[in-house]
Amino acid sequence: MRHRAALLCALLLGSATASLIAAPAAAAGPLHDFVTAPDGVPLCVFETGNPAGRELLFIHGYSQSQAVFKRQFESDLARDFRIVALDLRGHGCSGKPWDEQSYSGTRVWADDVATVIRERGLKRPVLVAWSFGGYIAVHYARHHGVGDLAGLVLVGSNAGLPPEPTDAATLERFARQREARRAMVPDIEAQIASGRGFVRLMTAQPAPPDLQEIMFATHQMLPVYAQRAMSGLSLANQDVIPRLTGPVLFLVGAQDGSQSAEVLRTAAGQLPQGRVEVMEGAGHAPFIDAPEAFNARLRAFVEATARP
Repeated sequence: MRHRAALLCALLLGSATASLIAAPAAAAGPLHDFVTAPDGVPLCVFETGNPAGRELLFIHGYSQSQAVFKRQFESDLARDFRIVALDLRGHGCSGKPWDEQSYSGTRVWADDVATVIRERGLKRPVLVAWSFGGYIAVHYARHHGVGDLAGLVLVGSNAGLPPEPTDAATLERFARQREARRAMVPDIEAQIASGRGFVRLMTAQPAPPDLQEIMFATHQMLPVYAQRAMSGLSLANQDVIPRLTGPVLFLVGAQDGSQSAEVLRTAAGQLPQGRVEVMEGAGHAPFIDAPEAFNARLRAFVEATARP
C-alpha cells in the first residue's frame, strides 16, 4: 500500500514538474529597485511583465516619472513583454544631487540609461521615450551607439533631430524660456500652479483622475535647483542622425501643440528606417489619451523589429 502511495506521489510530482516546464513564463510582479549611476546617483528602476519576453525600456518626460506609463504597465503588453522603466536623475524617486554638474552635458543622462540596461541585463531593448525622454534616448545613441538596441519609439518628441529654428521670434522665445527657468525660485504656490497647468497641457482631453494625480505629484518632485541646472542642457542632436541606423518611430498625437507632424516627417526622412505615425484625437501624451491604440502601435513596432 505504501509502495503504491509513493508511486502515485512520484507520478503526480513528475506531472506537475513537466507542466511547470512546459508553461510559458508568467508575468512577474512589479519590482521597485535602485541602481547606481557612475557618479553615484541612485536611480529608481521599475520592472514588470514577462521575464522571457522582448524587452521595452520606458523613459519618461520632463518633471515626470516612470509611473506616468501606468496604462502600459497594467495592459496586455506586460503579458508578452518584459517592461523596465527608470526615473531620470532629479525626477521621481531617483536621487536629486545638489551640484549643477550632475545635470550638465549629455553624457550623464546617456550613462544613466546605459547603467539601467547593464544592471538589469537587458538585451537589445526597444527604447520608448516620451517628450524630454526622447532627447535622453538620442543622447544614449550619441555616447553608446544603437548596436544594443532593437529600435527607438520617440513619443511626442523630435529628440533634437530636426534642424534648429533660425527665425528671430522663435529664438527669442526659447531664450526667454531658458532665462525664466534659470530665474526660478523655490516658491511652493508657484510650483503648485505650474503643476496644475502642466497636467492640463499634456492631454487632448482631461486625463483620468489617477493619472492626473501621478502627473501633478511627480511634477512637484523635481527640485527647483535641478530645473535651473537643466535649463542649459543642449537639445541639438542633428549630428547624431548618422548613428541612428536602426528602426525609429516618431509617434505623435494629432492635437500635440508642441510637435508638428510635418517637421517630424522631415526628421524621419533623414533616417534609413525612420517613419512617423499620427494618433488622431491624442495630445502630447498619446499613451494617456488613447492607451489601447498606443499599446497596439507599440506592439506592432516591437514585433516588426529584428529579434535579439
